[in-house]
Amino acid sequence: KAADIGVAMGMTGTDAAKDASDMILLDDSFTTIAYAIKEGRRVYRNIQKVIQFLLVGNIAEILALFIATVFNWNSPLLALHILWVNLATATLPALALGVDPASKHIMEHQPVKSGTLFEKDLVRRVVIQGIFVAGMTLIAYWIGANSGGHTAGQTMAFCVLAFSQMLRAFNQRSNTEPIWVRAEGLNPWLVVSFAVSLAFMLAILFVPVLQNAFKLTLLTGDQWLAVVGLSLLSILQVEAGKGIKRLKKG
Repeated sequence: KAADIGVAMGMTGTDAAKDASDMILLDDSFTTIAYAIKEGRRVYRNIQKVIQFLLVGNIAEILALFIATVFNWNSPLLALHILWVNLATATLPALALGVDPASKHIMEHQPVKSGTLFEKDLVRRVVIQGIFVAGMTLIAYWIGANSGGHTAGQTMAFCVLAFSQMLRAFNQRSNTEPIWVRAEGLNPWLVVSFAVSLAFMLAILFVPVLQNAFKLTLLTGDQWLAVVGLSLLSILQVEAGKGIKRLKKG
């Protein structure tokens, strides 16, 4: 009863032990504890992944609009664009991250204090990534506005914000392992969510009726190259952060 977590046997334990314990092993096997810890860590990490994924996108949106307002620039995004990103390109990948399988190294991680969800390292990563995505969004707007006008700038900013978030879902699966390592345990739901979100994005970008409704325009080849490059930089930034963290530990 005085233990942090009291454990009693479900088959051979006494009623007094069961009443005083926090955990009852129904099969009397201590191996079950390891399985339970692994599943608990998986759920905990997945909650962190979802929160981190969504917060980075929200910080990027707010910061991009805030900077544009402070410097009296034209708005790089419309309210409709932000609503679409939050509903179409963020919701499905977030749900997929919530059912992500456990990393093969999950039992090697240090235990965390009870009730601790927002670790200092997590907060720092979220803020840095949010600032980076906001910067890429504003650069995309500047490139588009200078090469094709205000509407082209908004279209490019919208694309970079949405695509970078969709791509970042893949390297958000682990804060320590490279994206190509976590790909060994691929999450099929994440692939499906990416495909569906991509189909939605292509529809509003190329179907004339939807394109007009979202106040978007067709981009040139050079503009698309800029969109793809800026979106991929979001992945590179996260992977660089992981690499630096591994070097410090090594």
